Amino acid sequence: MPRKTRLALLIFNSLLFAGAVPAADDLTPSRRLRVSDVFHQGEAVLFHDDFRSGRLDSWNFSENDQYELAKPTPERVSVVDAPGLAEGKMAVRMVVQRAPDSFRSEISLPSEKGFQERWYAVRLLIPDEWVFDPAKGDDIVMQWHGIPGNWRPTHPNLAISVANDRWFVRQHFGSPQDKPGRTKVELDEPVQRGVWSMWVIHAKWSPEDDGLLQIWKDGKLMMERTGPNVYGTIGVDYTPYFKTGIYHPEWHLDDERKLTAFEKEMPVATKKIVYVTGVTVGDARMTLEKISPKP
Repeated sequence: MPRKTRLALLIFNSLLFAGAVPAADDLTPSRRLRVSDVFHQGEAVLFHDDFRSGRLDSWNFSENDQYELAKPTPERVSVVDAPGLAEGKMAVRMVVQRAPDSFRSEISLPSEKGFQERWYAVRLLIPDEWVFDPAKGDDIVMQWHGIPGNWRPTHPNLAISVANDRWFVRQHFGSPQDKPGRTKVELDEPVQRGVWSMWVIHAKWSPEDDGLLQIWKDGKLMMERTGPNVYGTIGVDYTPYFKTGIYHPEWHLDDERKLTAFEKEMPVATKKIVYVTGVTVGDARMTLEKISPKP
């Protein structure tokens, strides 16, 4: 069998196994929520979800290279009891199994027009069963992404990821047509498995020098940076949209070289799982004290 055919079959079979390719009688319309569907415009708290409803009505879904899904695959994205939290607390559980081209399980909020100043709060759990892998790249667990314009950006404006046992923050901004600006910061604190981390992100999104980014973890300021933090040359002004879950680029097998390496590898980690709850988005009137997740 030609190698390209084998690559296509491996990818299709893995997607079918993972539920990303539905059977003919299971096709459902796609959906894409907009800001007006989920944000409380004019209020200081624009959005909050602690998942106690057991539903994901306020979220968009993406699995592998599929976007605007009408519903997620339950084995990939589901609302469950929040591990280690009080009875009645709920969280969304996102899973990626190691398989050819199985690399993404995420939920996301819509993008907003214009460059807005926003506050975000998120509680996130890297569970005990997470396997630290020093040989592999990052697992992005939170990201703020750009929408396509006259040039399709391929990197999020802001990403918080896990690489081995460390937290990293990456930024991409400026002009994707030319060479965009990039930063990478390793945070001082290691990743603790089985412990909920509480994140607050304050961003004044701007392509100019008046941009601002502040990140707190568990009440401690981990990073502060001024200057541009979005793409400014794609022909549209927008606030990057928030995504969370698992995105593991190493399992995105979009060429033969990656497939060959994947087949030969003796894997250390065969499954990625994260839990998220208490997602809040606030406007410029918000403060650190008001939005910080309570222990």
